[in-house]
Amino acid sequence: MLYADPAALFAGTAHTYLRYRIAHPPSFMDHLARLTPAGTVLDLGCGPGSVALALAERGRDVIAVDASPDMIEAARSTAADRLLSAPVDWRVGDVHALSGLPTVAGVSIGDAFHWFDREAVLHQLDRLVVAGGFVAVVMSFTTGTPKPWWYPLVDRVIHRHLGPARFAGPGALYREPAGGDHETVLRASAFNHLTVTRADQRVRLDLEQVIGNQYTQAYTSPPVLGDRFDAFDQDLRALLAAAEPSGVFITTTQPGLIIARRGEDL
Repeated sequence: MLYADPAALFAGTAHTYLRYRIAHPPSFMDHLARLTPAGTVLDLGCGPGSVALALAERGRDVIAVDASPDMIEAARSTAADRLLSAPVDWRVGDVHALSGLPTVAGVSIGDAFHWFDREAVLHQLDRLVVAGGFVAVVMSFTTGTPKPWWYPLVDRVIHRHLGPARFAGPGALYREPAGGDHETVLRASAFNHLTVTRADQRVRLDLEQVIGNQYTQAYTSPPVLGDRFDAFDQDLRALLAAAEPSGVFITTTQPGLIIARRGEDL
């Protein structure tokens, strides 16, 4: 476990996450929902249900686990308003302690793998995933590809108000995971046969969406900012408005999808 209180990492973001985070490419979710073998997908670090809801809408049974009760509550609330073709079993739990779960056809991890002790979690998954099953890692930004052009501007405001250290929720600092990038860690595990997909994604956001997205991040959530929130918000709005007077922020990102299977199963 990298963090003593994983439930606190995204404190204060549960009800804005689905609204302001850029959605994963629908083609990734289509592909993930069709992966063999048939059966339940275990979605780890599910947050408010970004991946779990997309899979259930496409007819895939899901068990979704997150350490935060607030995230699970937000996910349940969102699920009640969506037309799902399959059930989601929402569970509060630590991804590093997965005892008591049934075996599953596969596992999805959306923008959360870097928060895990990846080696320890993959060791558990080797016992939970059936023969021929998969581990799928969904990334909003593929390793080594550029992030939106306004990120360096946001970083300037972060450094001005929070300093150079990167936070991981209130009261904790971000810890760079050991072992290299996700592909390297997966290749060193039982799930060592990889298929990697990248897809250019055109993104068009208004100023409120850019600002709102920032408050879903573990390093600039409202609880992290605390009494600095108002000054940070004013500073960030002014800088972004000056950088893009039209209020329309356009970029192309490159999300990634890693499908990892056991080489011995092939």
